[in-house]
Amino acid sequence: MVTATRRAERLQDIPVSATAFTQEKMDVQGLRSIDDLTRLTPGVTFQRDATTSAGNFNDEDSDINIRGVDSTAGTSTVGIYIDDTPIQGRHISFTSFNAFPALFDLERVEVLRGPQGTLFGAGSEGGTVRFIQPSPDLHTDSVYLRSELAATHDGATTYELGGAVAARSSTTRSGFA
Repeated sequence: MVTATRRAERLQDIPVSATAFTQEKMDVQGLRSIDDLTRLTPGVTFQRDATTSAGNFNDEDSDINIRGVDSTAGTSTVGIYIDDTPIQGRHISFTSFNAFPALFDLERVEVLRGPQGTLFGAGSEGGTVRFIQPSPDLHTDSVYLRSELAATHDGATTYELGGAVAARSSTTRSGFA
């Protein structure tokens, strides 16, 4: 089920070229960031460039485009949303950031290819990427845990641990990654 057309529909029934990743699918495929997501989504390109002294690889030259529709000045051509809130920035001559959330404790991620201006506004000429958070449930407690441990011959051991808890007594989720 996706909400690409602002109502819940099956992915095969929507009249939009879309790809959806559920939390289970992201966990099985090992998706952790926007870089991983774009590698598995047809027609989507993401480029990170660290050109500032901070060099955090998420600065003004980092860019996402869908089907080659891109702009290096002014409004972004790909809408980035958390639920229904747009978070994309503008390409301007001084440092600006696009906050691409980690793929952790999300219900799903929807990538809508092609013009989405009717539903998502002028900043979605190339398409839209939507990060959908889990809806609060006042009747059920939930826990989400994710861990990973890896070792490389003659290299360092790497690890990851993350968890999120939603209790019935509150409508917010809290977690760490």
